[in-house]
Amino acid sequence: MEHLPLPNTLETQDSARNDMLRVNAIATQGGHRPSVNSSMNSARRSNKTDSESSFESSSDDDDDDAGLYPNGQIPSNSRLRQKRVSNASMADFFKREPAVSRVWLFLEDPDSGKAAYWFAALSNYFVCTSIIFTIWQASSGPPLSGLAEGIIQISVEVLLLLEFATRWLASSGPKRDFVKNPYNLIDLAAFVPTIVRLASGIRTPTAAENPAAHYLLVCFVPVIRQLKLVRRFQKLQLLLHVLTTVFDALKLLLFMVCLIVLFFAAVLYIVEPNDAIDTLPTSIWLCIVTVTTVGYGDVAPSTWPGRIVAGTLCFISVLFMAMPLSVLGNAMSQTWADRHRILLMTRTRARLKNLGYSADDMPKLFKKFDTDNNGELELEEFCDLVAAMKVGVKPHEASELFMAFDDDGNGGIDEREFMKALFPLDYRRMYRRASGMTFGTFAA
Repeated sequence: MEHLPLPNTLETQDSARNDMLRVNAIATQGGHRPSVNSSMNSARRSNKTDSESSFESSSDDDDDDAGLYPNGQIPSNSRLRQKRVSNASMADFFKREPAVSRVWLFLEDPDSGKAAYWFAALSNYFVCTSIIFTIWQASSGPPLSGLAEGIIQISVEVLLLLEFATRWLASSGPKRDFVKNPYNLIDLAAFVPTIVRLASGIRTPTAAENPAAHYLLVCFVPVIRQLKLVRRFQKLQLLLHVLTTVFDALKLLLFMVCLIVLFFAAVLYIVEPNDAIDTLPTSIWLCIVTVTTVGYGDVAPSTWPGRIVAGTLCFISVLFMAMPLSVLGNAMSQTWADRHRILLMTRTRARLKNLGYSADDMPKLFKKFDTDNNGELELEEFCDLVAAMKVGVKPHEASELFMAFDDDGNGGIDEREFMKALFPLDYRRMYRRASGMTFGTFAA
């Protein structure tokens, strides 16, 4: 069975084909045509030169290519080829880290160093303290009042604004992507109460003086500051993964709940007199609190036909509501059993994004740590990779992740297994499309 070439192999074939055509064109202008073997040898030498000189200066590459072309005019294809990074000459994959803003890594990645770890921890305590203080101020016996409380709150919000401004200045990517990040929008919203405080005289007004400002400063501030902590909770990804997994099943169950509620609400509205259930929305409210087993008791059927219908709804709702709970419980248990891999994927993608890398760089990263060049990462090589990336995974957790990555159980992780687990969407883009192109070439 013939193996399909990887994307970098296809790229090498295209480069070799272009080099052979250029050599033939130059030779034709000179009055002779080289043999096929000499053309292929020239193409191989050109590819070898590109691979060995990927980290040399662009001026040296221009001089080398200038000797192959008349009048020193280098085609654009050659210049594009000079920008490609060779898989065989990766001096150090993480050499790009010093070029990335250290401040950005300090703020975004608690695993980047001890200082970043302590900053993240102290930041969490600082935000929690400000939340407790705000709630305490809303009690009947606040610790501070008047101008002092307003100054403290403004000082906290100014510090939060400074953190946001630092992230803005330190971000190396497009500012549009920075603004689209929901975490950054939450950080910006945390400063909005300062504007309200300055407009209302610094101190927090009472509900009688200014209801809108009072409810905003008393109710909105604790919520938005609590949302700031979401950035620090990486295990929140587990909950998001569970909801994504069971979303289709929950949509079906929600549809069935709505159907049951509407059907029994219509029946109750028909069999009950108007003095007990006067409108259809009232009947729907009764069915909702019955299905959810809340039962406020503000509305109840008064006739035996209505009670029989309500009792039937109780039995159906008890049996039916057990299904979504079992679906969520099963998905949560599976996600928790696979939590190490999910959290590693999240931390790894964030780490690589902070360093300026994408899924297209992963094949080179894979080959960088494949020290024996057998096309697979053994357990020791995989642990070296995890340790070098500093994603906060302990050695025994790395061993468990290795077993999760190894789909075929042969004791090694090949490039496709690595990409499929780390970047599943990009895996389909990089490998399956390349496979389709290759099949089309063979068919032609």
